[in-house]
Amino acid sequence: MDVTKLPFNEWIGLKHSDRSEYLLMLEDSPNYHNHLNTVHASAQFALAEATSGYFLLHEFSELTGVIPVVRKVELKYRKPVLGKVFSKAKFHNAEKNTVLDALNRSGRVLVNIEVSLFDSENNLIMQSIFEWFITR
Repeated sequence: MDVTKLPFNEWIGLKHSDRSEYLLMLEDSPNYHNHLNTVHASAQFALAEATSGYFLLHEFSELTGVIPVVRKVELKYRKPVLGKVFSKAKFHNAEKNTVLDALNRSGRVLVNIEVSLFDSENNLIMQSIFEWFITR
């Protein structure tokens, strides 16, 4: 599955990053601006959520018959952003094999994905942790 092709993500213009060190991105567009003329918090959140799903799909591409659902989110906006926004993701306090073992044992698992957003100058602008509930 390509998360950029999900109806909402496609509608808001989420794209695969044009920089190899990042996963996804939002282009520079006034459609994302808030009352301060910076990128709206909800646009940043949408990018972060899609990135966490993209990361899960990539890391667990060999799994079939599983249903992942976002359960909880913690995030901190660090600074206002103008222009393109880029994303990275990684496991938070877990390793892939530990997650797979738990899923195989009980048929369900909670996994935390840390997502960070960056501006065009590689400045950290937002950090988040998405807790996913995955079940077979």
